[in-house]
Amino acid sequence: MKQKSGEKHLIEIKNLSLHIGNAQILKTISFKIGEQEIVSLVGESGSGKSITALSLLGLQPKKAEIEADKMVFDGIDIPKLSSKNWQQLRGKSIGMIFQEPQSSLNPSMRCGKQLQEVLKQHTTTSEKEQKNLIIEVLKEVQLLDTDRILMSYPHQLSGGQKQRIMIAMALLCKPKLLIADEPTTALDVTVQKEIIQLLKALQKKYQMSILFISHDLALVKQLADKVFVMYQGEIVEEGTTATIFKNPKHPYTKGLLFARPKTEVRLERLPTLADYQSGDFKPVTLSTKERQKQHLELYKKSPLLEVKGLEKIYSKKTWRGVKQEFKAIHSLNFSLFPGETLGLVGESGCGKSTLAKALIYLDPPSQGSIFYEGKPIVQSTQALRKLRKEIQFIFQDPYAALHPQKTIGNTIIEVLDVHKIATSPEAQFKRGKELLNQVGLNELFLNRYPHELSGGQRQRAVIARALATEPKLIICDESVAALDISVQAQVLNLLNKLKKELNLSYLFISHDLAVVKYMSDRVMVMEKGHLIELQEADQLYTHPKNAYTQKLIEAIPVLD
Repeated sequence: MKQKSGEKHLIEIKNLSLHIGNAQILKTISFKIGEQEIVSLVGESGSGKSITALSLLGLQPKKAEIEADKMVFDGIDIPKLSSKNWQQLRGKSIGMIFQEPQSSLNPSMRCGKQLQEVLKQHTTTSEKEQKNLIIEVLKEVQLLDTDRILMSYPHQLSGGQKQRIMIAMALLCKPKLLIADEPTTALDVTVQKEIIQLLKALQKKYQMSILFISHDLALVKQLADKVFVMYQGEIVEEGTTATIFKNPKHPYTKGLLFARPKTEVRLERLPTLADYQSGDFKPVTLSTKERQKQHLELYKKSPLLEVKGLEKIYSKKTWRGVKQEFKAIHSLNFSLFPGETLGLVGESGCGKSTLAKALIYLDPPSQGSIFYEGKPIVQSTQALRKLRKEIQFIFQDPYAALHPQKTIGNTIIEVLDVHKIATSPEAQFKRGKELLNQVGLNELFLNRYPHELSGGQRQRAVIARALATEPKLIICDESVAALDISVQAQVLNLLNKLKKELNLSYLFISHDLAVVKYMSDRVMVMEKGHLIELQEADQLYTHPKNAYTQKLIEAIPVLD
């Protein structure tokens, strides 16, 4: 619902600046959020979006110094609030949904107890009334199996279910403002679409305001009334959603729109923000004829990896001793060829990551055969060490994938040591430097720690580590999901460049179908552990054979 002229503003921020030491993080930013209005903060990592939201909650870093001409929430002067006032305000008048629900929920506590904690903190209702309210809100967020949800621990729920729990938690006390910080980044396209529709419906029902933080412009367009574009701690452009997307004024906003991958054309290289700023980018398209010619050569070769009848079954005993089985993967058959990028898509819980771990026997398959370079994989320590040298992983979260107390150099040296690739300090330094150069980083990064790198730089460091063993196949498991659009384009361009230079093959797992289409030669679609479709990437998008595939494609958020 759009703010009308003369109506009260829920949030008023004027000339807010934030310093940490000598660094100025926020530079005199000003914005207003009206009652029952959806406002979005858009920008890349490090632009100041999240620190702005945390400042509204009084959760800025302890060393941070804030200056502002005005910081008001619902008539309350934010800088004057005491610690006790904040405890009463947070969770009750201002709700917050964070990006990663798994990190926001207590892993050792049942979800029902965690929801109840909110009501105990802010209300005096009885336990029976609390349970009834919790069940009501769970149904509001489309979690209808309430008994199971209340008794579940976070690890027993899918990503989409966990995010719905976080939304329910934020809504329990009917807040006036809901802050949603990248709430759909780690979710599948179908779940992402459902969450956006859910937020819109709940905003109308509860008549609340929403501050939606995102780097995904297509999602912002679907949800927000007003958009503020942030760049290096400043708001560089603001306006209604229609105005910003139809007629962007600032070069940075234009660059963000320019860098978004398009599904209707196949480019040899994705445009980046830097390309837009330089003005030198000339899109080169790959014709269907050229692509067919490439595929003729590609599929003449013998497969690098063959999977026949692969199944994965998990079993557990109930408290009564009854054995229960769950089949996560049902009889999969496919091949992956040298130099090929094979895409793998499907909703959360369909078995994508389970398959990836089974292929290198991190979680061995229950049945079936896997052939690598024409030979069956043998489950001996020596054979598996050789296999894991030639098949490497790039994970979704580059920060979690790197040891926080090890420099990037030591992280790479550890791999060189384990696989006895370079043993002397001189050889290790030389190889580390070469690997960083390959991924677009210089030797200075060898002495840096993960927290000193941006998200894109961390992912480049993870790629450098994966290349250290000179692998033939790299499994990219949601490897660009947490990156901004322009940084994502840089990493995808890098992966394609390395593929050509080093003759690599990729198994590319992602929930972003636009990215999978761009990267892949062929795409596999999984649903509930079954392989339901395997086609050439362009054909799959234009002529999907399965209704489930069609549903996934229709859920891709678009700007046009």
